[in-house]
Amino acid sequence: MEEQLREELKSLREELEALREWRTQFEAAVKNFASGTKANQAEVTEVVAEVIDRLHAVEAATAAPSASAAGDGHQPWSLRATEEDWRRLSAWVDWLGKHYAPQLHLRIWPCWPLHGGVTEELAALYAAWRAATEADADPAREGSDLAYWHQMWLWPTIERIRQHYMFSECEDDHSHDRPGRPTDTTALEKRMAEAEAERRRLEHAKYDYFVKTSPGYPAERPSSLWRCTAGRDEDWEYLSLLDWQWHRAADTNVKLPPAEAARHPVTADRAEELQADRQGWVRYWARYVDEEDRRAGEQPVSVVRRRRSPERIYDEAFKATDEWGPTQAVFDFFDARPSNPPYLVEIDATEAERLLTELHGAKGATAL
Repeated sequence: MEEQLREELKSLREELEALREWRTQFEAAVKNFASGTKANQAEVTEVVAEVIDRLHAVEAATAAPSASAAGDGHQPWSLRATEEDWRRLSAWVDWLGKHYAPQLHLRIWPCWPLHGGVTEELAALYAAWRAATEADADPAREGSDLAYWHQMWLWPTIERIRQHYMFSECEDDHSHDRPGRPTDTTALEKRMAEAEAERRRLEHAKYDYFVKTSPGYPAERPSSLWRCTAGRDEDWEYLSLLDWQWHRAADTNVKLPPAEAARHPVTADRAEELQADRQGWVRYWARYVDEEDRRAGEQPVSVVRRRRSPERIYDEAFKATDEWGPTQAVFDFFDARPSNPPYLVEIDATEAERLLTELHGAKGATAL
């Protein structure tokens, strides 16, 4: 009997040991499965994120209104026109109303800049008039251009404006046979501001903007401004701090953008702020004869400045001839090799302007 019990106990112990080994193998299999699932999940998450980013880029490109609606990316006159173009058109419309003095129901009301279609019609009419008058003034081309303009352009355009646009209700002071009133300058300024804002929005939508940072040049005061095709790491351009224009890096000695670790994305509005603040890119120093002169309270002898543009570093000193010219002083100041480096004290643009006025009587000398 005891022998039988011992055999059964031994058998139970062997089964228990087998169960423990099986549990260990099962736990290992579960852990491996979980790890593989987690890795697969991370990979799937990364792929999904990339697809979503691409989708957002496509949506952003297709959501920009009116740029392609105007015809393969061509903008209407109101978005292409400069401030001078607007003022010339305004003066011509005023001249047209005064010179021709059309009947009341054909007058161009002063609020025309606020009517998009009317503006485009008048710009086209003005362009046709310029072409006709130039042809008429050329003895070699003298002919029927002006007559054709009156018949085919002037009155059909005026009548079309009054008939097809919400424009006839704009008159609030009925009067007969009098010259047209001058353009509403408030409306003109408002429309120019709106057009400029729309131009900037369309321009910004084409790019992603970045700043380059480095020691001494944090993101708040970076060393350069860059942009590339929106949603794509290609067609890089940089803002030159020498001529303040955008240049395609591949077409210059710069060739490539900053390393990814050195560039940081910024919004289009921030990029516009940086581009407008030219002084923010410039460092100024007051130059003294030596440190002893400065400690003694002596005036600096000149002002020097540096622009770290992507294509080259540009150092200048304000000369006795009351103009900026190239200098080696800033380079020597930072270079450890010269035995007698210049003594420079960094100052801001406001202090530089004050010193230049005091030392040279030159006002506005820091302008860029």
